[in-house]
Amino acid sequence: MEFNSIEFFIFFLTVLILINYLRKAYLQQTILLGASYLFYQATSNYFILLLLFITIISFQSGKAIYLASNQVRKKAILTIALISLLIPLGFFKYYNFGIEIINQITLPLNVSLNISFLDLILPIGISFFTFSAISYVIDIYRGTIQPEKKFYRYALFVSYFPHLLAGPIVRASQFLPQMKKSVSLNPDNIKTGVTIMLWGFVKKFVIADNCAPIVDAIFANPTDFTSPYIIIGTIFFGIQIYFDFSGYIDIALGAAELIGLHLPKNFFRPYLSKNPTEFWSRWNITLSSFIKDYIYIPLGGNRKGKIRTYFNLVFSMLLCGLWHGAAWNFILWGGYHGVLLSIHKFLSKWGVSSFPIKFPFSLNGNFRLFINILITQYFIFLGWIMFRVGNLSDLIYSVNKFVLFDFNFSRPPPIFLIKTMIGVIGTPGLYINIIIVIAFIIVITLLIHNDYFMEKVTRILATDWTRFIASLQLKYWIVCLSIMIFILLSLTPGSSPVFIYYQF
Repeated sequence: MEFNSIEFFIFFLTVLILINYLRKAYLQQTILLGASYLFYQATSNYFILLLLFITIISFQSGKAIYLASNQVRKKAILTIALISLLIPLGFFKYYNFGIEIINQITLPLNVSLNISFLDLILPIGISFFTFSAISYVIDIYRGTIQPEKKFYRYALFVSYFPHLLAGPIVRASQFLPQMKKSVSLNPDNIKTGVTIMLWGFVKKFVIADNCAPIVDAIFANPTDFTSPYIIIGTIFFGIQIYFDFSGYIDIALGAAELIGLHLPKNFFRPYLSKNPTEFWSRWNITLSSFIKDYIYIPLGGNRKGKIRTYFNLVFSMLLCGLWHGAAWNFILWGGYHGVLLSIHKFLSKWGVSSFPIKFPFSLNGNFRLFINILITQYFIFLGWIMFRVGNLSDLIYSVNKFVLFDFNFSRPPPIFLIKTMIGVIGTPGLYINIIIVIAFIIVITLLIHNDYFMEKVTRILATDWTRFIASLQLKYWIVCLSIMIFILLSLTPGSSPVFIYYQF
């Protein structure tokens, strides 16, 4: 059941009517639980049994850990629980990848184990609801939360449909306290929820989906292109993945806001980060905090010396890459970010907060900030090539063209790319984009040389515009919504790929 389908609109409207009609908290939660399982069954069919299995195992494990009489018993139950929760994830997501690795290792030895690949379908959202369940069990083991007494409440926490398929990763301490009271529709919730959802649709279907054809055209056969086009494809993919993923998150947050149950924010202007550490505090925030709290810190964090700290960072990010997919390019992407984080931490020991260098000469503060952001995003976007290109030889070629610019502007792009770009932006869109580039250059120039202008732009960027629009008087709010709906209807492409993070 896609968020942009008529079926979801009818489903969601029915849920809102029912929970507004049934005022008792337990009745509302029962309706939401049933709706969440219906939503997942409509999306993933029989994998609903897997969702139920994960829920039961984690619920009973949490209760058993809490009631265990000693630490040894608690640890034993935790170990069994984690293995039980991770086996389904490992099987569906990594079985074939593991077989591929075994075949690569045994091939030079002329040893045949005859282990066949399986035609597996990855259950949508398995990583997200498994991680939520794992965090619940570990938090009970650590004593930071107590187990939920009502199974239906816990089951709703794991399966709550707005975040079920692609996050954010929700923790019990963030969600379960909201179960103590009933929810109700009110004008503020409606305005805020609708605004955030509509902005999420614009992000996904207007921005991300219009970038997708250009990205696909370039990276389907990157060796056909020179550096300028590889860089264009990389920039467009960076835009696509941000607006695709954050668009889903906004739709999820808006839907939750309408219902009255709040989800954690997952993005905070990541492309304005001035170093890799800041980027990961702004990008996919719930996954970053999960990795930090449940992998990096248990490994020792930064408490066991410099070398161990760098190892912990790289290892944690390797797992982050592997979480994104069972492929070498994702592992390479994760390891690459681990190295970036290690370099920044190393430089921070010398009082260098920017990345990757401290300027040896005096620069205007605004210009220095802009350069720091630009350098950081250069390395972030270089990483997006590793994320996007799965074929190793294509990946090496693309990285080479991105890093070692060939200045080959004379070679014309293939005709299909020209047709794709014209099909996406159109002739009027081409002039609009030229105007945008000129405006961007003017704005950057003003930012560098004018502190007053910098202050105004900073204030604009710091404003949460969806909530600002939601706070407007009804007539102005309707005007803003009408504009967004017009943009959505006018610029949404004919075909729309599924959300990128459904595969994770």
